[in-house]
Amino acid sequence: MNIFDAETKLLKSFDDEPQLITPKGKVYAEYVEEKKQQLLSFLITPVVGKVVGASMPDYAYEMYKGSKVWVIANWKDNWLLTLEDKQEFALAYGSSTEELTMLGFSSSDALAEWLG
Repeated sequence: MNIFDAETKLLKSFDDEPQLITPKGKVYAEYVEEKKQQLLSFLITPVVGKVVGASMPDYAYEMYKGSKVWVIANWKDNWLLTLEDKQEFALAYGSSTEELTMLGFSSSDALAEWLG
């Protein structure tokens, strides 16, 4: 996967209306657009990551543990993961892409996953 592939996956996920709660005083469409641009600004050259745990392992952890996982966005210790062969995204935490702990949820809605 290269950065073009990662951006294409993100943009495809933006085709569907994100499931976000709009903060008080914000307009939904403006808030979503702001967060889309922010996430795109955090895009990195994809690297293979290793998921070693999940805060809520009963959900998507097994799917990510047993798949090739790409890390495609980063901000501080927050990492956006995607699967090699699926339009799925998950949020993970860690100081290194070699030891990531995912929140535990996954969906095709990259923005909702990123904002956790």
